[in-house]
Amino acid sequence: MKYFLYQLQFDTPIHFGNAEEGGKLEQSGMTYRADTLFSALCYELAAATDNIGIQHLYKQAQTGALLFSDLFPYYVDEKDCSFYIPKPVLSVEWNERSVNGYDSIRKDATMQKRIKKRTFIQISQLGSYLEALKSGKMMSWDMPILGHSELMVRVNCTEEESRPYYVNQFTFTDKAGLYGIVAYEYDEDRKWICGVLQNIGLSGIGGKRSSGYGKFHFFDDPIDLDSIGIYKDDSVLYDMLTNENALRYMNISIVLPNATDVDIVKKGQYVICKRSGFIMPDGVSKTVKKNDVYMLQAGSCFPEKIKGMITSVSDTLNHPVWRYGKGLYVGLMV
Repeated sequence: MKYFLYQLQFDTPIHFGNAEEGGKLEQSGMTYRADTLFSALCYELAAATDNIGIQHLYKQAQTGALLFSDLFPYYVDEKDCSFYIPKPVLSVEWNERSVNGYDSIRKDATMQKRIKKRTFIQISQLGSYLEALKSGKMMSWDMPILGHSELMVRVNCTEEESRPYYVNQFTFTDKAGLYGIVAYEYDEDRKWICGVLQNIGLSGIGGKRSSGYGKFHFFDDPIDLDSIGIYKDDSVLYDMLTNENALRYMNISIVLPNATDVDIVKKGQYVICKRSGFIMPDGVSKTVKKNDVYMLQAGSCFPEKIKGMITSVSDTLNHPVWRYGKGLYVGLMV
């Protein structure tokens, strides 16, 4: 497999709903998961009446010739570009460590609480983070300011009486955004997917697109990942993506296990998340709820790679509505 990395710079605020929290408008996150990205790709192709493209996307993803990661944050400074991935879901047994007195223990405990709250780790710092887990002695990893979240007042004018409501939005700084990884077999698929992603940027991703949320453009040309790299983090990322002798594999794409994956899942450490949503059947103004699916969140770790699957989540339409759940992994030596 070959890999490329693309960076999205947002022109407008984003609203990414959180189904685990009920999907309320006044709540949102910064994570955009691969299953939602896959749905956005399908929607863009359907809007262009490209049925052949939809079938090609499904076939390539189903066979593993095209795989997508969740979208994670990046940050650009004057010297480098930092890429972040989810903090691994790991419980590591501590090595024997020396005790240097009460103040040292208190400092370590305070740092552990700070790290516990962290959601992402810079890719090039992941190795030192894992070593710190084994030693039980935490280090300080600074996280740049990526943007700010705020609650905005909107007015619903579609009913007889106008009513205010609240929408949570996140606005990235001009130095930050989200990046994704695509694994592919065929060069023509790389060019094709990049074109579809650029088209999606015109209409936006996430919720409240009709209000202008989620519009983006490519920060730069997509990066073909290799061992040399352009920045410090992307070369480390390539080595992790291509590590076939790792002790554990961490998924960087939300995964839906199939029946043969269950035994491997039992041996891993993972977080389960609920995925749901709504669809609007053709010619019908009323939305229909998708079937709820419980999946494995990015950052979960397993002794082997889980292939995952794509399933249909609607029984009410004359065509399938797919929930993407194929695995994409980085290797961890711990």
